[in-house]
Amino acid sequence: MEHKEILLEVHRLCKTFPVPHRLLGHTIAKVSALHNVSFTLYKGETLGLVGESGCGKTTLGRTILRLFEPTSGRIIFDGIDITHCSACQMRTMRKKMQIIFQDPYAALNPRMAIQQILEEPIQIHHIANGKVASAKRIYQLLDYVQLPSTVLYKYPHELSGGQRQRICIARALAVEPTFIVCDEAIAALDVSVQAQIINLLMDLQKELGLTYLFISHDLRVVEFIADQVAVMYLGKIVEAAPAAEIYKSPTHPYTKALFSAIPTMDPSKSRERIILQGDIPSPRNLPTGCCFHPRCWKAVEKCSYIQPELAKIGGENHQVACHFPEID
Repeated sequence: MEHKEILLEVHRLCKTFPVPHRLLGHTIAKVSALHNVSFTLYKGETLGLVGESGCGKTTLGRTILRLFEPTSGRIIFDGIDITHCSACQMRTMRKKMQIIFQDPYAALNPRMAIQQILEEPIQIHHIANGKVASAKRIYQLLDYVQLPSTVLYKYPHELSGGQRQRICIARALAVEPTFIVCDEAIAALDVSVQAQIINLLMDLQKELGLTYLFISHDLRVVEFIADQVAVMYLGKIVEAAPAAEIYKSPTHPYTKALFSAIPTMDPSKSRERIILQGDIPSPRNLPTGCCFHPRCWKAVEKCSYIQPELAKIGGENHQVACHFPEID
């Protein structure tokens, strides 16, 4: 059996945001964006993170990178607990962990030429010594993302959406990271361009040994690219398993409802569409017990006051947070 090395461990991570009064200015409430999130990510693998809009996927990615400060819990990256690292210590860690944002146009400085955009992280983190070495590194990055050198003298608005996202990928690779958060990295692109970017990310993963946290709404893409899949609902992971297993046998009621919406051309693989009733509860006023019970067709009285913990079921790496995971 192949031995896997752990790159990232997240233990009971929580993140709350204060809600200030619009007029008075002081905090009147708190929104729980993440609640006791735990998972393990192995080197060279991709964890697909899926769930409805507002469930906390982006917040989780940014909190792991310490772009948001965690409220509680632990983040262990490559054996180092970075939860409470200082800004100076995190600056060193930034070389190893990067992010690709959803909107490539908003992520690039419109006043900087592409050469300046790629040169900036190389200079800040001292990746290359001197102009010659820096230029060599920039050309290497363009080769990685399959862009011609002519783009160096252009500005972001002169490039297509796919080219801009390739520049964002090149910028993330500039500091030689081992871990990249792909935050809806293909959502703003045309379908044909999405396929090119997905193939590029997978090729780079093989070539450079990268590890991805891949956040997406596109369940078909996640099935294609991910080794492991975690399903989030209202700031919690409700199910996590190897991609092949969770797509074949989703266990949590929310996962079943989510996956039933995946379109398919093969009638033998189609699932009965599950339409969830009711609205998503407000993060300001989360329901007691299981957070999904107000919309769950399996819910009983126990679900309304006892919160299920993420526990193993079936396969060794299959976890689900449900009191009745085996009931169909």
